[in-house]
Amino acid sequence: MPDMIADTSALIAFFVRSDEHYQDAQRYVAEHSRTRWVILESVFAETVTWFRAKVSPKGSIAIGHVLRDEHYYLNLSNNDDAATWEAFCRYGDKAWSYTDCSILVMAKRLGIPRVFAFDEHIRQMTGLGVTSVPVLEIL
Repeated sequence: MPDMIADTSALIAFFVRSDEHYQDAQRYVAEHSRTRWVILESVFAETVTWFRAKVSPKGSIAIGHVLRDEHYYLNLSNNDDAATWEAFCRYGDKAWSYTDCSILVMAKRLGIPRVFAFDEHIRQMTGLGVTSVPVLEIL
């Protein structure tokens, strides 16, 4: 079963019908149903916090259970955290969040180049070995 790291932008798009990328997320997941999502601790925290603020506390807990129980949840080690901080500092000219940098670091460390994302910041990492999926056509 192949893996891909899931970004907050894709998780929101997948679970929130009103999101502009909802249909794209649903279609991509349906076409790649045997792909396992890797949920990084940093992405998890950002996602459940977003759901708590924008949807409801109860909704954030339900989504949290899905992400932790039905997917591969991964804590960042002290070394991963240090490497994320180093990337955050190194790419200070970018508007990348700490979570974005954790995705970059973990994609490289785990050898998982595919990141399920609708975030332009993740798409900017292509030259660094990260492949953002799905590929969206820009009209």
